[in-house]
Amino acid sequence: MIESTYGVSIHEPRESRESRFTTTVHTIVGRGGRCLIPVFALGRAQELLLILDEYWELHPELREIPIYYASALAKKCMSVYQTYTHAMNERIQRQISISNPFQFKHISNLK
Repeated sequence: MIESTYGVSIHEPRESRESRFTTTVHTIVGRGGRCLIPVFALGRAQELLLILDEYWELHPELREIPIYYASALAKKCMSVYQTYTHAMNERIQRQISISNPFQFKHISNLK
């Protein structure tokens, strides 16, 4: 048995989607706006937070703009991600040798 919600869809390459996402966020916050991104607490939230944290690291002009996530469940899930990084892809494995990529530098949890 498999899950196939998007099994019949053709998606643009991941790099293109990430670039479009980060460019959109950058444009919005660059003009003083705020982004509210509703996502599931498990999986998608951590993926988008990782993308945003990496993007903020590469763009010093954004570092004064805070990023928050507001989900008690996402916070609990984050501890699982931080613990089981050994089960993740090669890119994450390489990053772990430097620091845990799920211990974000530019993102805070709203309490």
